[in-house]
Amino acid sequence: MKAAVWTGKDKIEVRELPIPEIGVEEALIRVCAAGVCATDYHIISGQLAIGRPPNVQGHEICGRIEKINSSRKDLSVGQRCVIATSIGCGKCAYCREGKQYLCKDSSEIGFYPHNGGYAEYVKVPVSCIVPIPDEVSDLAGSILESVVCPAESLMRVGIPFGSTVLVTGAGAAALGYIAVAKALGAGKIISLVRREEKARLVLRFGADEAVDSSKVGNVEEEILSRTGGEGADVVIETTGAPAIISACPFYCKKGGRIVQYGIPADGDTVTVPVKRLVTGEIAVYGTVGNTKAWYPLIEMIKSGRLNVEKMVTHTFRIEEIDRAFDLYRNHDKSLIKAVILFDGEQGK
Repeated sequence: MKAAVWTGKDKIEVRELPIPEIGVEEALIRVCAAGVCATDYHIISGQLAIGRPPNVQGHEICGRIEKINSSRKDLSVGQRCVIATSIGCGKCAYCREGKQYLCKDSSEIGFYPHNGGYAEYVKVPVSCIVPIPDEVSDLAGSILESVVCPAESLMRVGIPFGSTVLVTGAGAAALGYIAVAKALGAGKIISLVRREEKARLVLRFGADEAVDSSKVGNVEEEILSRTGGEGADVVIETTGAPAIISACPFYCKKGGRIVQYGIPADGDTVTVPVKRLVTGEIAVYGTVGNTKAWYPLIEMIKSGRLNVEKMVTHTFRIEEIDRAFDLYRNHDKSLIKAVILFDGEQGK
């Protein structure tokens, strides 16, 4: 099978690898489409120290079951599915709570030592398989993982009906947060961005207002003016930029909540305004898991309440995967999500 192998810093090689053999309670998935995640680029380029080469990355996977060795009655050969990639020990308190991503022995398909979806086939535990209906296309399925984490965090934190939500950034995660927050009943969604074209983008994806920090003298005053002088009920930080992380408590109302999704680069220092958090009784939630949101998110897509496919801006064949990473290297302004297509589909 063809697979894109991470072989060293900023190096990807398309190689022929053996098709994986499956064991008990495992399945072989024929990959139809795999989303290209910024995290993979940050790992491959050396910005995040996670795993080591050689390895096949790719944790946003949509495919069909090719072989299966399991007692699960809801799965069969030929069935379309997406992959919930977190793997835990299955025994600890976190795993028993459905939070295997917090397990001390946790791992993830697409991160060393597990090969991922940048290949024609991938082996997965059957516990990771989530069936999808015809209403969820391969393109939507291939990037569902990038939306399911935002969805899970908002299900956990809660979006009070009619509340004001502030989202920082305009990347794929930010757009996912905007779409899910709106579907969950947010009253007003404000996006904090840095360029005019990003302001237009977030408005197109459902934000009610956009604050372009490059055109505003005092961002905090601007946000307070748009929130009745109080700040947002929920602030969602997706950029990982230290200065923005430090500022978020001042964009949040007293008694409000901050969802921290963006991860600073290794070596970055973030100043935390503890006094503001304490005196304002502001809760901060880190978010990394997605276990509970897969089926609700699929139902939102099936019902038409959520359209994630429109986030796909670029598609490539597996042989062209380095072109997908070039979009990140070159900070391509047109990129939202890139997808690797299999089954002979043509890239564009």
